[in-house]
Amino acid sequence: MDERPPETAPAPPTPGRALAAARQARGMTVTEVALRLKFSPRKIEALEADRFDLLPGATIVRGMIRGYAKLVGLDPQPLIATVQRQLQEGAPTVAMRPQAMDVPFPREPRRGSFIYVLLSVVIILAVGSVVLEWMLRPDDPPAPKPAQRAPAPAAPAPETRPPLPVVMLEPNPAAELRETTVTAKRIELVFADESWVEIRDAEGRVVFSQLNAAGTRRRVEGVAPFSLVIGNATGVKLRYNDADIDLAPFTRVDVARLTLK
Repeated sequence: MDERPPETAPAPPTPGRALAAARQARGMTVTEVALRLKFSPRKIEALEADRFDLLPGATIVRGMIRGYAKLVGLDPQPLIATVQRQLQEGAPTVAMRPQAMDVPFPREPRRGSFIYVLLSVVIILAVGSVVLEWMLRPDDPPAPKPAQRAPAPAAPAPETRPPLPVVMLEPNPAAELRETTVTAKRIELVFADESWVEIRDAEGRVVFSQLNAAGTRRRVEGVAPFSLVIGNATGVKLRYNDADIDLAPFTRVDVARLTLK
């Protein structure tokens, strides 16, 4: 008779992995979740990796799990119950016994004390002998006057040369136009509501990335093309080289993604 061991049910996913799987199923990125929850992308990545030690406290972790679960359509209570042990605040105290503070005192005189006294006496005698010799030494004879030196001959007058001609270089209009085209690209953002914005330049470097408060303005300059991700796009006005850009055609789930050339 073939006896097979019973199959064990797979372990349920951790809260972080469950949230990440639900996010991917909805086609959302970590940056989009960070913009909606108003947390940095690094904190969202730490939450999905179950690295609660990298997050600021148990209360914040529970709030992040609750908001993240509602955003991706999950029930937050089972997730919070799963990590309750890891989120318990406080740690057991450890009793510390103070160490003995007895200071040992020498009971017998050390040999170093006698050597130190003898050495001090020798130094005092040596100094006294030097002072006594200096006091009994006769006065030194006057030092001879230094011989006068003949004055140095005057240096010959420098040879005069005609001035070099000055060459005036005319500006190159084409070079100035090319430089203006490269450096004149600028982006202006006006925030009516709080919004997270990330901007990358032509080389893919992040030139601007932060959460912006309502009622503020930002100006970014660099080399085009620019790649922009704007959260809460309905509350943001965008101007590119003094031209207004409508974010509505580029907005999905309240997050706008576009490229400015």
